[in-house]
Amino acid sequence: MWLELLAVSLWGGIVSADTTAALQIMISHPLISCAVVGIILGNFPLGFTIGILLELVWLHEIPAGSASFSEGNVGATVAAALAIVTAQKTGRIIPAVAISLLMAIIVSMIAGRMVIWMRTLNNKVYNEVINAQAITVRQVECAHIKGIFLAFFLGFFTTGISILILVPFLMPRVVSIIPVSMDHVLEPISIAFLGVGCGVLLFLFKEHKMWWLVFVGLIGGFIAYFIL
Repeated sequence: MWLELLAVSLWGGIVSADTTAALQIMISHPLISCAVVGIILGNFPLGFTIGILLELVWLHEIPAGSASFSEGNVGATVAAALAIVTAQKTGRIIPAVAISLLMAIIVSMIAGRMVIWMRTLNNKVYNEVINAQAITVRQVECAHIKGIFLAFFLGFFTTGISILILVPFLMPRVVSIIPVSMDHVLEPISIAFLGVGCGVLLFLFKEHKMWWLVFVGLIGGFIAYFIL
């Protein structure tokens, strides 16, 4: 299991790097990143479900320039790992998913603060290059590589530490003290996250004045439902 969790931590580093520093081929989106976590840990359906629930939550945040944002991609990656491992250890999917979704918010906020730290270090690195008497191609390349490594390290460290602290100690114990009778109370948390994501999506449609796409989707959905 620990080798799989190490693989998830490495994947968290790739997710962080893909978000802004390198690649940017959308594999960092929760729908993809959580599905990959599911494949690594042997529970693709649960990983993919976490990805669906968290995909839209941070969709309105654009990690560009100096904008502050929550590192939702890393938070979602951690949440998928927590949900899968906790469900395996306790046999209770509903509380495992509910608590993992809440932990995704906390981890994303912490990682978002770490992004500010990363930008500060990157700023120092590039200032050294700019203030050099003679700027060489090698100096610029090294500065870029350092920036990519910092982004990878942020994701790897955040994912790894979160898993190391929460998986063996906190999550199973928290789930074990929640009565089974409370599962029906925790189940709506998943629906609430999906509702928040849909709200964010509708807000974006409104901001970009593309309401017509919503109605096209609804009509297409009704047609597909009644025909199929």
